Amino acid sequence: MSPVRQSLYFFSRYGVSITAVFCLTALFSTVLSYLLTGQIHSDEALSSGSIELLISSLIEPLATGTVICFVASRDRGNTLSLMDSFAQARSLYLPLVSSYMLVLLATLVGMGLYILPGLFLLYKLMFVEYRVVLNGEQPLDAIKGSFAQTKGEIRLLLPVFVLLLVLLFGFQAVTSFLIQGSDLASQILKAVLNTPVQAFSVIVGFRLFSLMDKSV
Repeated sequence: MSPVRQSLYFFSRYGVSITAVFCLTALFSTVLSYLLTGQIHSDEALSSGSIELLISSLIEPLATGTVICFVASRDRGNTLSLMDSFAQARSLYLPLVSSYMLVLLATLVGMGLYILPGLFLLYKLMFVEYRVVLNGEQPLDAIKGSFAQTKGEIRLLLPVFVLLLVLLFGFQAVTSFLIQGSDLASQILKAVLNTPVQAFSVIVGFRLFSLMDKSV
């Protein structure tokens, strides 16, 4: 669990800044989804959940890319600012969004075949965004690379992967239970409360990617 301990130390130093990136993303995404949902009548094909998923798929990869660039910079002894990290992520926007949507689609298909195939695909594709940002790979190459990078590393990766899943879904379940309103303020509050776990997960993912990347 050394990647987790290292990530906790990094989070203690930069967690506020990194979480702020996801907070802004969550705020913008939630407000935009709420406004668009209000414009769609009940007989429309798109549900509010579909709209939220689409908006987050277009916005969240930019935040993830920004944090990956920031963490990588600090890990290499550089002092890249969040704004500069955002500029780097923005230059990779199309491959980031494309890879995010491909991973999401594969995971949703896997979940439709029962939960375990979806979790397996999510596990095998955990490094896709890191390969896009840090290795400059195109989405399909990053997907192939992530499959290869996770091969034979289950003893190291699986416990951390399960821990992150428990944290992510656990926080979502708790916030959904405590905040049950459907108004905009409640939706924003739920989204923002989940952002520290998102930020921490990206840091842990980077630590794991760094360990695996040396052996690829």
